[in-house]
Order: sequence, then C-alpha cells, then structure tokens
Amino acid sequence: MDKLPFRQVHLDFHTGDHMPEVGSQFSEENFRKALQLGHINSISLFSKCHHGWSYHPTKVNAMHPTLKTNLLDRQLKVCEELGVRTQIYISAGLDERKSVLYPQFRNVRKGVDNTPLGAHWHGLCLNNDEYLEMLCAEVAEVMEMFAGRFDGVFLDICSPTLCVCDRCIDSMTKLGLNPESDDDLEKHRAMVFDKYYKKINATVAKYDPEMPVIHNCGGNPWDYREVRLKCNTKHFEIESLPTGGWGYDHFPLFASHVRTLGREFSGMTGKFHRSWGEFGGFKHPNALIYETGLSLANGAKCCIGDQLHPLGEFNEYTYKLIGAAYKEVEKKEAWCHDVKAVADIAIYTDCALAKDRTQNIGANRILLEGKYLYNLIDGLCNFEDYKLVIFPDDVVFDTELAAKVNTYLAKGGKILLSGCSGTTDEGCFFRDFGLNYIGKSEIDATYLIPEYDMYPNGRATQLMYFRGHIVEKTGDICTMAQMQDSYFNRTLRRFCSHANTPNDPDSHLFGAGVTDNIGYIAWNIFEEYAVKGAYHAKRIVCDIMDRLLGDQKTIETSLQSNGVITLMDQACENRLVNHLLYCVTKKRGDTEVIEDAIPIYNTSVKIKLENAPKRVYLAPEGKDIEFKYENGVLEYVVPEFVLHGMVVIDK
Repeated sequence: MDKLPFRQVHLDFHTGDHMPEVGSQFSEENFRKALQLGHINSISLFSKCHHGWSYHPTKVNAMHPTLKTNLLDRQLKVCEELGVRTQIYISAGLDERKSVLYPQFRNVRKGVDNTPLGAHWHGLCLNNDEYLEMLCAEVAEVMEMFAGRFDGVFLDICSPTLCVCDRCIDSMTKLGLNPESDDDLEKHRAMVFDKYYKKINATVAKYDPEMPVIHNCGGNPWDYREVRLKCNTKHFEIESLPTGGWGYDHFPLFASHVRTLGREFSGMTGKFHRSWGEFGGFKHPNALIYETGLSLANGAKCCIGDQLHPLGEFNEYTYKLIGAAYKEVEKKEAWCHDVKAVADIAIYTDCALAKDRTQNIGANRILLEGKYLYNLIDGLCNFEDYKLVIFPDDVVFDTELAAKVNTYLAKGGKILLSGCSGTTDEGCFFRDFGLNYIGKSEIDATYLIPEYDMYPNGRATQLMYFRGHIVEKTGDICTMAQMQDSYFNRTLRRFCSHANTPNDPDSHLFGAGVTDNIGYIAWNIFEEYAVKGAYHAKRIVCDIMDRLLGDQKTIETSLQSNGVITLMDQACENRLVNHLLYCVTKKRGDTEVIEDAIPIYNTSVKIKLENAPKRVYLAPEGKDIEFKYENGVLEYVVPEFVLHGMVVIDK
C-alpha cells in the first residue's frame, strides 16, 4: 500500500512458555468481529515475541510449546479477506528463550541488572554476530513463508544499549575506543546499531526491496537524521503512551520533529489504563478519542496498542473501546491525509531526540500552551522556513551554525536565545547584539523583575529556581527584565527561611531583553519551565516571542492553556484544516488520566490569510460557520467542540 492507514492496532502477544493451550480459543469469526468492531484497517501480528517463541511453524526458531496451530497464518487470512493491512512483528533486542540457551548473547550494561535472577526480560547484545545471524534467519523465514501476504516488518527493542559484554569490550579495544568512557560507549553503540539495521534491512530487501521496515527504539527515532531516515525505510511510528510514563506532551514534541522529515508517521498510544503488559487494563473511551485526535491534529496516522490473551481470543470490550475512537477517526480521514503543518516558529535541537532533552520539553510545553505554531528542527532544516528560531538554553554555536544564523538574520529572520545559547567555544556571543556573556551565576537563587507590567503579577519580584547567567549590557538592547541575586547562598550555618534566601534589592543585573531581531533570557528558562512550571517563566518567553513576531503570528485564539491548536495545509485539496483539542488530565496515583469530555464553547480564532476563503465549515459535520475576512485576517468563532474539533478553510 502507498499510504499508511489511519486506524492501526499494535497487537502485543508476549506469551511465556508456561502458558497452557496457547491460541486454542482463536477463531476467525472472533478475530473478524474484533477488527470490524474496532473500525481497524491495519494491524501488527506476531511472528516472534519477547519470550522468544514463534507463532507459526519454524525451521530456524521454536514454535511456542503449547501452540497447536499456525496462528499467524490464520490471522493473515482473516486480514486478507477484510482488506486489512498487516505488518509482522519480530522481537529483536529481547528473546528470553535464547537468553537462557545462549547466556553469552546477553548484554552487560553498566549499573543495570541483567543477571538470570528476577522476573524480567534479559536483553541481548546486537553486537553478537551469532545472535544477529539467527535474527536475520528469522526475518528471512517470515519473508519466504508469508511472501506477498503482509505489508511491513516491525522489529522491536532494537536500540543497542551501552553494552560492556566481552564481545563489545573486544570490538571497542580493536577500534581504539575505551570501554570505560561513556562517550566511547555512545560511539560504539552507534556503530553496533549501524551494523544491525543494515543487515536486517538487507535481509528484507533481498525478498522485497519495497517492503517497509520499522526499527522501534523505545518510541523515539534513534540517533540523528541520517540514521532515522535509513533504518526506517518508508515511515515512522512514534511510540507514545501518555499514561505509561510518556505523558500527554510527549507526542506533540516528537511529532513536531518527525513531520519535518518528509515521511508518513503514526502516533502509537495504548488502550491500557497504564502501559504495555496489562491484561484487563482499560482507558476511558474519552481518553482514546482525545489521543487519536491529537495524532490527527499533528499530521499523524493513529495506532492503538492492545495485548492478546494467550488463548488467542480477542476481547470484545477492548475492540468496542478502540472502535469508539476509530469510528470518529474514520469520519475525519478525508481532511487529514497529505497534510503539512503550518509553523511560524522552530525549536532548534542539536541532540538525538532519544535523549528527551529537558530544554526541548520545556519549549514544547510553552509553545503548546501559548498556542504557537511550531516544529522541532535540526541543523539540516532550512531556517528561512520559519519567522522565529528558538535556541533553548545550551546551544553553543560552532562556526557553521553561527554563519547559518547570521545569514538567516540578514534575510529578516528572528531568534530567541537563553542561558548560554548563542555563545561560542570561546565563551562569547556569536555576534554583537548588545550583550557580553560573562558566565553562569555563582548564586543559587536569583529573581526575575519585569520592566513592564507582566501578566498577572505586574512588576513583582519573582523567584527563579535555577541559577542565572551573568551578562553585561554593552549596547542598544531593550531590557524587559532584570535579575536580582539573593543575599547569599545557603550553607550549613548561613541560611534564611525554609527554602531560598530572599532577594537583595540593591542587586541589579540584566535578566532579559530584545533587539529588533534577537531576544535573550539570562536563565535556562526552558529547562526551568519543564522542571518547575512557574507561570512567570512561560510568560516572559511568550512576551518576548510576541514582541519579535509582531503582527506576523499566523494564528491567535481564545482557547485556554489546556487546549491544543494546530493548522494543517492540505494542499492537494486546496484547504487549511484548523484542529482544536481540549481535555483536562488528572493525576490518579501515578497515572495521568482523561475521563471527562468537557464541551468548549465559542472559541475565537484569527488566522492570517493571503486571500478571502471560499468557505469555512466544521468537519466532519459539514456545517458552515460565519466568518469575517478583513485586511488579510480571517476571523471566526467555533461554536462548540468536545475533545477534538476541526474547522476547514477552503481557499
């Protein structure tokens, strides 16, 4: 298939050897009914699970000892009958059967328990040539045995660890790398992954050069752009179960980068109350409706995780739950294919996404809550595609990046720096814009004092929870906030009050400011917001961005901070699609959940638009809404939406 389907289920089936009568209650009728109840048009089916067992006859592995039928073949036949896309799942980094038979295959991670003790998986080293050959043989067998009957290969747990097994130590030593160095372990891990994915992809391509291959690395496209694009051959799948520890901000962050790579992608959530491995865990239907809507709003297809009971019977209630969300997705698909995100702002990252940088998390949250249109980019992206580029907290400029930024600024671009971002290896800013960088403050508690009436507390002195950066004002930069030190650092015999020493009113330092095209904030403001979440940290960022953008901001809305707004350009249909989402999450125990579906009324939206639209209407309802177009600005009010709404603007 050319297009990635919108309504996929990722079906886990990790079944231990002590489970009796595996697959004995599988029936084609039950499976057919589940697919239809769930409005599903794509599903992942198991060849080999984390326990290491195959679910079909095999010459290169071992079929599950209590399985008496060719389960994968029977499942494929039902999908063929219904026209449902399939991809075959093979566990790569975990194979409990082989970890027992071949203990030399196990990886050895610094500080991580991988001994035979404990009821947990025991990871394997992908640098072990003997295991890699076995894995390639399993892939080849699937390609031969089920040729022409499936649409993709999904390999799981394939991000190599920082392994110090005997083989890895030997190979690092031969390469002149030090196994005791974390930096060298990172370099070696990249080499191991490179060897692994090339051998797997070559095995698949030998049988079908067009077969899509996905290497799932803990939910994140592993390493840098070149590897992301080569190892995943056709599309991406972002594993992001918000209740499983990822959180509800995770998917928008990763989607904002993956959608810049020119590939289709899906957002993988789960039906579970919490995360993978749950039997009998159920989300509230409203959670899945919101989560699938969030995928659509970010330009992604949808995927929902389930886990099949070892007996092989599909749970009717699970597929009614999934169907509640996918019934809505099915209605919306016509407005969600072949879209490109409209983005005013870019968040720059110079680091692999898999590291979940705190600065990126904070920037993502501020822009989501502030209702800005943005992407997360790397150095290979074109800065000129954006009106403003943010370099959060610690992006040191090398010669190449400084030159690229200077060219962008000369063409009218704007940038926002914070912390030590924009400095060079010499410790000075990459250009003169009215500030001289001195270094990080030695004072453990500093304070932000706005030079304007900053909402909601005016010019109040407000605590910053992280150390500031000391800069000297040398030119014509407009000061928007000052920094004050506390009287002294807290020590054993020298402290004041419960938590932080109060501000010293006689201390006056530069805190934040702007020129015509550069903004600077003298704290790691994005890390601060990610970790502490104080409103004034977000407010100073938003006020500086608004000042830099001026009247060039594409969209404005009355939607409150819990809401999400995006604008997608569906050029093939000559229209824009404005997505609006709103939910309230609640922490119950250690799990963030969604239950209530709150109607949101009379949301105002303004969009800068070159020409007056032909029509503005709600989708999928098809109901026209009143609009006004004056001086290049489209205005309308969305009368009501619940969880996820779409407004279509025909150009």
